[in-house]
This record gives sequence, C-alpha cells and structure tokens, in this order.
Amino acid sequence: MRIGFDGTPLLGAKTGVGWYTHELIDAAAKLSPHDEMVVFPISWRTARHLNLDPPHRPNVAVERKLAPARPLWALWDRVQWPPVEWLVDCDVFHATNFIAPPSRKVPIVVTVHDIGFVHHPEAVTPGVRRMARLLPDILRRAAAIITVSRFTADELESWLPEVAGKITVIHNGSHARAAPAALPEPVGTPPPYALMLGTLEPRKNLALALDALRILRRRGVDLRLVLAGGRSNLLDVPAELRKRGLGEPEVTRTGYVDDARVSALLSGARVLVFPSLYEGFGMPLLEGMEAGVPVVGVRAGATPETVGDSGLLVAPGDAEGFADAMFAAAFDDDVRARLIPAGHAQAANFTWRRAAAETLELYRKVAV
Repeated sequence: MRIGFDGTPLLGAKTGVGWYTHELIDAAAKLSPHDEMVVFPISWRTARHLNLDPPHRPNVAVERKLAPARPLWALWDRVQWPPVEWLVDCDVFHATNFIAPPSRKVPIVVTVHDIGFVHHPEAVTPGVRRMARLLPDILRRAAAIITVSRFTADELESWLPEVAGKITVIHNGSHARAAPAALPEPVGTPPPYALMLGTLEPRKNLALALDALRILRRRGVDLRLVLAGGRSNLLDVPAELRKRGLGEPEVTRTGYVDDARVSALLSGARVLVFPSLYEGFGMPLLEGMEAGVPVVGVRAGATPETVGDSGLLVAPGDAEGFADAMFAAAFDDDVRARLIPAGHAQAANFTWRRAAAETLELYRKVAV
C-alpha cells in the first residue's frame, strides 16, 4: 500500500502536531516496511527550501511539488480542485493537521487533534479560524476520522453529529526525548524548579501556574518556574509576570527548546506543571511521566484521560489547590514515591507502535 501524508507540520521547528506527524510516520514505516510512506508538504516553501525533516527510513519518501497552502485552501473551499490525485500518488491520504485536499478516488483519513477553535475562537489566530471554517465539509467528505482522545471524539460528535460514525479514537504516544549527555543547570536556573513545557498561548492557563508560584514564594517555598516553549502573539507573558511581581530568578523563560535541552530540563525538574484549560491530548504530560517527573494539572480537557490517577489534578481556577499540589509533587517524599512509578506505568500505556498499528489497520479498512 502507498500511504500519503500531509507533511506540512514537519516544516520548521516541531510542536505538538509536528511531533504527532513525525512519530506516526516513523512508527508506521518501521512496523510495516513493505508499505510506502509518501510525505507531501502543502507549502510554497518546499519548492525553495530543504527544511523538511521526515523520518529517515527506507520506505519513507518526500514528494516535492509547488503547493502554496493559502491559494490551495481557497480553491478547495470554492471549487474542490485540484484533487489529491493530482498532488500525490497514493492509495490513501492522511491529513495529519485537519486540512485535507478534495479527492475523486483516494480515501481521506483526517486527524482532529482538538476543536478548541470552536469553543474559544478568540484564543486562536485568524488562520486557524479560517481553517476551522473549512473543517466541517472536510470531515463530511472524509472516509475516516481519527481523534487523539475520547474527550475530543465526544466534543466532535457534539459539534458535528453526522460524522460520529466515522470517528476512531487512537491515542498519541510519547515523543521519547534523547537522554542528555550530562545533567547541567540547563537554563541557568538552579534547582529546585517546576517545568511548564509547551507553546505559551492563552489556553495553556499560564496565569494559574504563576498565581500558584506566587503563593508558594509567599509561603517561603524555594521553588522556581521554568517556562520552556515558543511564544504566542496572543499572550503577553511579560505583562502576566509584571502583574504578579514575578521575574528572574523566580521565573525563567527559555523560548523554544530542542530535544536535548528538553531532556535536560526534564531530568532536573521536580514537577511538571500543566494548567491547560483545554487540551486535545497533552503530550507534555506523557513526557513528564515517562521521564519520572511527577505531573500537576487541572481537571479540564483531555488531561484527566491522559493522566488517569497518576498525577495530581485540581480545579482550573484553584490557585491555592494548584500551589498545594505543586508543593506535594515536588517535596513530599510519600507523594513522589506514589506518583513516579504510577506515571511510568501510565505513560507505558501510550506508545507510537500501538498508535501506528491501529492507524495502519484503519488505512487498510478504508482503502479496500
């Protein structure tokens, strides 16, 4: 079988969807070496730059064609042309990041990571809002839909009941970071510190983590916070810090960090905080549990589904409770002795091998 993938998320620095695309292709290629994986980026840049980073396996190839995203989106919205058959030769095409080309014969599989843009349009960019407008018709045309959590499946069914019968829940795996060669003070922040990993955007609920940190500092607790992730123009992080009288050395901002640095940060963290108000899955939660770092999150979105009973979860607006949970996860030996092995066991339930096997089965089902 020849499987086409939208490789656009593999362009540039990877975040959640980029790692989803990379890890899924890599695991599928390894698990099914006789199938061909064809990565097709929908982007003008691929005609001019070689900044695409697909998995490097013998059965993974890249199809490079001039395919500017915005003009194609406009065409697909109005005239349903050009079809996927004109862009990539495949037996099934996987739209890994919501948007899918029209098709005359090739079955389309679409992954929906979350539908936060439906509930919180003010918290996403105009480009995402435009993409969201195209999604209902794409899902109606799709042969199959993957959601990365039961939470997202339930939300999608509520929003578009007519596509409910097409949905298959296939959980993500963890992006296994390479172990650091040494255990330095990775950002100049001495331990102990809490780590918040991911792009700093409104739904990540940074305010709760900062309020909790301020409470702990007022209690005399020597705990710092490292914010590791790219910035969003929709969130003024310096303003959030000034509002609470926080800054260096209490809070360190690293910007986007590569694998080696994330691994070093995880190795030194006492606790991973994940206060996100809305999450389709929550990959950083798996990374923390896999690395033996206790996790603290909120009872919102898919976080309870991902964490199970292996972390400490509080109400989304409970700063005192979040501070208490951070302290317990970071410093209470009995709590840590329970959470660390429980986190390892929970993370082991989510593997890319399993995700790839279930996804390959779905490809074969729709390609018949």
